[in-house]
Amino acid sequence: AVRTETADTKTWVLQPVAGWKGFEAGQHIHITLDVNGVRSTRTFTISSSPAQWRQSGTITLTVKRVREGRVTGWMHDHLQAGDVIAISQAEGEFVLSPRQEAPVGYIAAGSGITPIMSQLRWLAAHSMPVGANLLYFANTRNDFIFGKEIQALSQSNARLNSHLIATYDEPETRHKLPQAPICAEQIQALLATKPERIYLCGPHPFREIAKQLLQDAGFSADRIHEEAFGLPPVQRAVDEPITVRFAQSHTETRTQEPGTLLEMAEAAGLTPNSGCRMGICYTCKCRKQSGQVRNVVTGEVSGTEAEDIRICVSTPLTDVDIDI
Repeated sequence: AVRTETADTKTWVLQPVAGWKGFEAGQHIHITLDVNGVRSTRTFTISSSPAQWRQSGTITLTVKRVREGRVTGWMHDHLQAGDVIAISQAEGEFVLSPRQEAPVGYIAAGSGITPIMSQLRWLAAHSMPVGANLLYFANTRNDFIFGKEIQALSQSNARLNSHLIATYDEPETRHKLPQAPICAEQIQALLATKPERIYLCGPHPFREIAKQLLQDAGFSADRIHEEAFGLPPVQRAVDEPITVRFAQSHTETRTQEPGTLLEMAEAAGLTPNSGCRMGICYTCKCRKQSGQVRNVVTGEVSGTEAEDIRICVSTPLTDVDIDI
C-alpha cells in the first residue's frame, strides 16, 4: 500500500520476503530500484514498529520528496502497490538499549521523525515500559509527519509527552523569517524530565544547534544518539584551482569550488556507481591513486597515497587522480 502523510511525504507498506531477518526500532535499510533505466540505491529508516513486522510481516518506509531528488521524486510519482523492489537487511545503531529503564528524550525535525516514530510505536505497543518525551519541529502545523498519531499516542499513554513546534505560524507566512527552530528553554524543559539518553534526528544544521544547546546545558555528548539525514554543507572554497582526473574515462575537471567527487564526476558527464549518497552503503567506493580528500561527514583528511574512498562523501583538497 501507499499512504499520503503530508503534501510532500508518503509512506510505503512493504512485505519483505521470507529471508528477511527483521529489525530493531530505529534501524534503516537500503533499497534498490530502477529509476528511468538507472539502478539506484538509497537509504531510509523504517518508520513502523517491530511489533507490526512480527504481527503482519510488513514494514513501512516514510519518505519525503527531496527537491530535485531524482529517486525520491520518482518514488512519489511512480512507486505503487504491487511493485517489487530490492531491500537490504536492517542495520544501524540508532536503537534503544536492551536494558533501558530510565526515561528517554527525543528531538526531531522534519522527516527526522521517522526512526523516532518506530521507537515510539514500539514503546506504545509494549505499554510504554519507560517514559518518553518528544520535541518535534516542522515548518508549519501541516508539515508534521504522523502529527495526529503522535498526539493520539500521547493522549492514550501517560508516560509519553510530545511537543509539536511549528517553525512558521501558518503556511501563508512562509515568506517571513522563521521563529528560532530550537532554543535553550525547550532543551531545559526536556532535560527536566531527566532522560538517560536523547535521540536526535533531523537536518545537519538543526542537529548541530541541538547538540550545542544540550552540551551548554550540561548534558553529556556520549548520551546523545544521532541519526544523520543528508550531508553537512561541503566546504568548497580552496586557495588554488583543483584538478580532478578521472583516469578510466580519460576525463578531467578543474575548479576552485569543488563539491564531492561524485558531484564532480556527474557534472563532467560521468555516471559512476552510487547509492545512498551519504557514505553508508559503499556502492560508490573507488580507488584514489593520488591526492588528498576530506570526508565531509567526519572531517577526516586522507593521506596522499593510493586508497579506496567513498566518492559521495569525499571532497578534494589537492589535485586528485581517481579510477573512474
